[in-house]
Amino acid sequence: MNIKKLLITITFLCFSVAVIGCAVDKQIQTLRTGVLTVAVTLGAPTNQYDSQLWIRQYVEQFATAYELTIFWVVVPFNESWLLASRGKVDLVATNVANFPDRAHSGATFSAPFLYERRALRINPEDREFYEHISDFIGKTVGVVSGMAAERDINRRAPSGVIIKTTDTFAQLYAEFDIGQLDAIAEAEYYALDGQVIPSHGDEVILIDHHDLTPGQREESVFVVRDKSQNLLSAVNAFIARARFPL
Repeated sequence: MNIKKLLITITFLCFSVAVIGCAVDKQIQTLRTGVLTVAVTLGAPTNQYDSQLWIRQYVEQFATAYELTIFWVVVPFNESWLLASRGKVDLVATNVANFPDRAHSGATFSAPFLYERRALRINPEDREFYEHISDFIGKTVGVVSGMAAERDINRRAPSGVIIKTTDTFAQLYAEFDIGQLDAIAEAEYYALDGQVIPSHGDEVILIDHHDLTPGQREESVFVVRDKSQNLLSAVNAFIARARFPL
């Protein structure tokens, strides 16, 4: 082999080693090798209007794209955003809004994948009676503890509105269905392009639409454990190419 061929061979080998090294460096490192540990608020959502179903399907497609097996961890919503920074999960997928006071060392918010506006859910037969939160004086409005809806209702509800707090949406909807609540403070969901994501059928009505902070999008993100190397960049790349919901 002449010197020119030898130099070409050495250059190729060095390039190959560099590429392989980069590929290894870009591999996602999780709490358990090959397993993505994900916090959610429901174990097996089936309702087509449930945001946790949409998020679960989205995370499943992400995991498939990166050849990861998912281990789901069902948790209460309130303070679920702390689980990644505490090293309990790789990814928090509980539909967390990226409020500054939810940011903690050890975890990072992903790029937003949807946004929300605040609203009140009522029964269709009550449509003629309610239009705004001020119409609920002497009435009971339910919220889930720790959610943006709780911040919103505490900020906007006039004196006389009775606020009932629960730990889960399941409990909240159960009380609404049996008439213990006159309304539920929740959200209308939007894709990043502004298209409404249907979150209910004709059996409910959403009224009093508004931004939590006037003129500002309330964005939903994943919370990613910093020590799960390369996971954040992979999640953000997936969000950039895969429209939510699927």
